[in-house]
Amino acid sequence: MAKYEIPIEDPAPRLAPTAARILEAAKRVLARDGFPALTFANIAAEAGENPALIRYHFGSKAGLITALVDSVMYLESVELIEELASVPPGDERRRALFQLHQTYARDLDSYHMFFDLIPHILRDEELRPHLSALFDWYRKLDAWALGAQAGTDHPAKLEPLALLTVAIADGVALQVQADPELDIGPAFEIWRQLIMSYLDGGTGAGASGGAEGAVASRGA
Repeated sequence: MAKYEIPIEDPAPRLAPTAARILEAAKRVLARDGFPALTFANIAAEAGENPALIRYHFGSKAGLITALVDSVMYLESVELIEELASVPPGDERRRALFQLHQTYARDLDSYHMFFDLIPHILRDEELRPHLSALFDWYRKLDAWALGAQAGTDHPAKLEPLALLTVAIADGVALQVQADPELDIGPAFEIWRQLIMSYLDGGTGAGASGGAEGAVASRGA
């Protein structure tokens, strides 16, 4: 699993006590009031610190947001790796991946903060590469989890599949934000069956022929 080490670090251990308080205050402000409220003045008031100390410890708002994203995502990333690495490769690990994606899609608090941050990160030239690296790691992790054997590179066909798994997981999570009562279980079961069919060779000549036949039928 060393190949897919987490590309982010938990910022907490390397932060001074004041900086750690500021970071936790920023998380509370973001969760409670949203990104527009994430100002130095509001964060300093929440932390009970001087606003100048935010710039001293984090350099800029971009530096603070980078630490904030890492703090929000780090524990989930560690848990994801530990859960997947604890089961044998193959079908069992694949099932674990689907179940974890379904579980995390219902993590309203973490995803709420993540979705609140993303539009602003995408507009920031300094922050966007950090988000890109994080998504790249998630795609590689999914490809690794979908692989059939331990200690081997994932086949090339798993890379686009992993891109879809990450996109579907985040897309479902966004819908859950809008409707927390949404029943996502059946959709994840269909997704699991489609992926397992694909990995078991469901994209072979028979499947292709079936698709071509359907097109020909519609044309007739």
